[in-house]
Amino acid sequence: MKYTHSIILLHGFSMNSNDMKYYCQKLDKTFPHCKFKYIIPNAPKRKITIYNNKVYQSWYDYLTPHCDIEPEINNNQLLQTRKKIHKLIDKEIKYIGDPSKVFISGMSQGCCVAIDAGITYPQKIGGIFGFKGHVIKRSLEDFQKKQKIWVCHGKNDKTIYYNFAKKTYMNLKKKNPDLKLLTQENVNHSVPSGIIKQMESLLKWFK
Repeated sequence: MKYTHSIILLHGFSMNSNDMKYYCQKLDKTFPHCKFKYIIPNAPKRKITIYNNKVYQSWYDYLTPHCDIEPEINNNQLLQTRKKIHKLIDKEIKYIGDPSKVFISGMSQGCCVAIDAGITYPQKIGGIFGFKGHVIKRSLEDFQKKQKIWVCHGKNDKTIYYNFAKKTYMNLKKKNPDLKLLTQENVNHSVPSGIIKQMESLLKWFK
């Protein structure tokens, strides 16, 4: 089968690739004219400082709590993760033959990583879309390329506070104007069942 688009899906903290299969099904139903190839890597298992060095699947270590302010993270691990995702993007561009057909998406920590990898990649890709994340400070510092970005966040999120997340998105928007933030009323750190339906606004992305 020849796929029309490649989507790199990144799971959240303490999750794994199996948790992303639900979104694959929803995307397939929302965009039936597309044949998506899904690339769903697993984050490595590592000790997490803020949880007394217990081991979780995580794209990087958290050195301070991450709720309403920028968390301190292990930047070396972020850069290692970025390099890994960039290689996946390279591979998919080579496979599909068109960078505009390659997308990155993620949930929570995976959203942070998707944005990081996308805006630090040296060429324009199809776009970045994510849920309940934020923009990492280091990502802004290493900004390389303007991308199409669509993100959503719940106002009642108590894992990554909405006001904090919105502030980071607005900071990114100064460098990357093509950014849309969808605010979800009465939604916590979860993805409401109707959110994929609202992603129909991305229809023009998947031509």
